[in-house]
Amino acid sequence: MSFVTGRDPDHPHILFVIKKMMMGGAERHLTQLLPALISRGFSVELFVLERGGELEAEIASAGVIISGLPRRSGRAKHLLIAAIELYRRIRQTRPDILHFFLPEPYLVGGLVAALAGHRASIMSRRSLARYQHKHPWLKRIEYMLHRRMTALLGNSQAVVEELIAESGNGDKIGLIHNGVTISGLADDRVCLAQREALDIPPDAFVMVIVANLFHYKGHADLMNALGMIAAKLPQPWRLVVIGRDEGEGAKLRSQAGSLDIADQIVWLGERRDVEMVVPVADVALLVSHEEGFSNALIEAMGQGLPVIATAVGGNLDAVVDGETGLLVPPEDPAALAGAILTLASDQSKCRSMGAAARERVLAMFSQEACVLRYDRLYRGLLARGLDISPERPVQAIIDGRDLPLAKVN
Repeated sequence: MSFVTGRDPDHPHILFVIKKMMMGGAERHLTQLLPALISRGFSVELFVLERGGELEAEIASAGVIISGLPRRSGRAKHLLIAAIELYRRIRQTRPDILHFFLPEPYLVGGLVAALAGHRASIMSRRSLARYQHKHPWLKRIEYMLHRRMTALLGNSQAVVEELIAESGNGDKIGLIHNGVTISGLADDRVCLAQREALDIPPDAFVMVIVANLFHYKGHADLMNALGMIAAKLPQPWRLVVIGRDEGEGAKLRSQAGSLDIADQIVWLGERRDVEMVVPVADVALLVSHEEGFSNALIEAMGQGLPVIATAVGGNLDAVVDGETGLLVPPEDPAALAGAILTLASDQSKCRSMGAAARERVLAMFSQEACVLRYDRLYRGLLARGLDISPERPVQAIIDGRDLPLAKVN
């Protein structure tokens, strides 16, 4: 049996599905998005395949209902149990729209939605699909699930182009960039106090990278780049590394030692106060080999920092090369070293690029604009009975070109 409930058009019920509320880009995105949707009249529930993530308390305190089960068995058995629980939850609550974030929730949730007979489903992909190369079977299942989705969303133009190629139907593909809350700029006294707390000299040239320590995030490239130019950088200098260790930490620390830059690296691990630490820096870095669309990048830009980023994925959407920062090829330590030296040697350029970066984020990547696009999408899909066509594509709803139907203000 298929159904689109439409029980209360003023308060649509959206059930989001994600793996676990750990400290990550998609998870942090949801901690901001879901409470904002509640404030706009939506009934919101979050189903997690595995309970116990450190962000659960924060999102629950904002009024978001959380369902799912803690893991008490091996991975495969737990996923089966989680799938059964999700099926039960869908049949019990009959949400107006199911929304899956990230590959594993899409795989589990998409199959469960089909078994439950649920029509109104959306998938959000937040990275390029390199993972499909390692798992061809996953690629085949995703392509099958694409046909069942009402809409497929990317958070960067590069991701959107992949989804169009995979689905063969551009009408159901939409782009919603991440949005971030932009606070006022930290004043010099606060920055100096934070530097003192981190044992960073007040006159140091400081770089910051916010990225969990995965291989593809490019930390090793950054270490090699800094090793090439350590003596040429303004003295003293520091690199602040923020992110959860996903198996690369020991190798990176060893690499820094062998390059004789260990004393210049400040390893902070996973932090809940990133917004307090980032302003101590002069330059922000994001040197991934692949990237969907990084919250950390636009958050740093929103703090008035120029950025050096690899020319991959959503970095191309966020950064205007030569205006808000510098783009370099991925996996190219020499090019990265040159870009760092360019900004390190020109404080005036740093300041002007940082100001332009903040203005770009305020204009294009605010949390308010992001939430409005989701609001338009959900209400627009339900208002038209999930009818998607060349005359009524998903992107038109997101952009507000379908307002007579969606009735969103």
